[in-house]
Amino acid sequence: MKHPHTAPPRRPFRLLTCLALGLGCLTAGASADEPHVFSHESVMGTSLELRVWADGRDLARDAEARVLGEIDRLSTILSGYDPNSEFSRWRRATGRPLAVSPSLWDLLQAADAWRTRSAGAFDPRVEILSKLWTESAANGREPSADATRQALDVLARPAWRLDADARTAAPLSECPLSLNAIAKGYIVERACDAAMKVGGVRGLVLNVGGDLRAVGEAVGAIGVVDPLADSESSTPLTVIEVHDRAVASSGRSQRGFSINGRWHSHIFDPRTGQPVEAVAGATIVAPRSADADALATICNVLTPDESLRLVDATADAACLIVLADGRTVRSARWARYEHPAFAQSAASPVGQEPKPAKAEKSTEAEKPAAAPWNAGYELAVDFEINNPSDAGRRYRRPYVAVWVEDKEGRPVRNLILWLSQGGAGPFQWVPDLKRWYRADQLRKQTDKREMIFTMARATRAPGKYKVVWDGKNDLGKLAPQGDYTIFIEAAREHGTYQSIRKDVTLAATPFTEDLKGNVEIKSATIEYRRKPEPKK
Repeated sequence: MKHPHTAPPRRPFRLLTCLALGLGCLTAGASADEPHVFSHESVMGTSLELRVWADGRDLARDAEARVLGEIDRLSTILSGYDPNSEFSRWRRATGRPLAVSPSLWDLLQAADAWRTRSAGAFDPRVEILSKLWTESAANGREPSADATRQALDVLARPAWRLDADARTAAPLSECPLSLNAIAKGYIVERACDAAMKVGGVRGLVLNVGGDLRAVGEAVGAIGVVDPLADSESSTPLTVIEVHDRAVASSGRSQRGFSINGRWHSHIFDPRTGQPVEAVAGATIVAPRSADADALATICNVLTPDESLRLVDATADAACLIVLADGRTVRSARWARYEHPAFAQSAASPVGQEPKPAKAEKSTEAEKPAAAPWNAGYELAVDFEINNPSDAGRRYRRPYVAVWVEDKEGRPVRNLILWLSQGGAGPFQWVPDLKRWYRADQLRKQTDKREMIFTMARATRAPGKYKVVWDGKNDLGKLAPQGDYTIFIEAAREHGTYQSIRKDVTLAATPFTEDLKGNVEIKSATIEYRRKPEPKK
């Protein structure tokens, strides 16, 4: 049964999938009203992407400044990493009731509410388990049963006491605390609110490490990453369309503990003290960002049936849960947001079949066919963007393109193209991606449409990315084994142009090779390998 999805009038929306182009991203239909695009690294420990629909570039930059300013302001209040934040200082005042800021009060109240509603599946005291496993993993072992019991004993003690009349909060335990599972969503929403106060700003989509929000006239086409196959070029599990909504994802694909060849999630069940195993990841849509953030964690901990009951009982919330065995579970309201056209072939634009490539006439009487791609193999490209600023400070992400050419220099597969705001718009500096531009790939394949990189996924570290080539060309067909060249290009606005290229032979012999970094790309590694099993 279809659920009605009511929303205020908004601009027409047209969805295409870039997957036909091998880009692993989404493309919004081109129009005269393109969003202004801004990308930053090292924001709240991850990456930030912002799209602003505004009446001019200066207003869009004002909105960007408001977003970053509000994030900085709230981080000085809520950060658990900054020893001078209000939260950190409050934590050190064990046993003493203190007047706290409205933002900290809101989050402490919200954390209490979700701990109660989830029957203990959500609990800021779970930080003690994270610290225990981090220390044990550094020593190559899992925590002992005794150490886990001791941690659970500490975790069971009351964390704080709130006095609503006096508006004070008293920390009651020495147990480590973290508000990370709810604070990022809260900050994202407040940052959006701040930007929308700029006159002439009509809408925006803010994505901070996979926690995102679409507000105003903006309609976000959001690819939901499969937590069992999470890379920048992975085919989205599905695509959703949201308006004035928050989206949050949590799962074990990006963070966790590898101990003796086994992968353990960084998400813990506070009731048992163990990493979650049954769920690989969850994505939530909700009106409020803090609620979406909290529910994304909770739906990794509870059983699927428990999660569905909780999400269905939360006003206008919906969820998609991916189990460790690959099965998916959708809540009743998920159909409101899921784009029905995406159910068609991910290898072609929505509603279209790819046109077959025009066959080239061979001058040879007989030309032996090359051996087909070994379907059990893939090529992984890991790279890290250099931080041009001081350590720990945020920085703008450069334009980046990663693609594959055959031995004749013809493009085979485009893996990613990331653009961000230039002086006159997101395309101003594209010619600085010299080989990409010379090959005429951008103009032929995008027709001046903006390449949208808006994906809901588990939070990752800033500046570190993985791209996986599955052997398919831009038409979705498997390429043959043989000789190829891997390109990584980066160009920074008013900065440098850098290129990394590597000739490789892809057949049946796996290999790993580190590539020399440069000013923009700190390091890169390519690995031709058997397709790995999902992390278990």
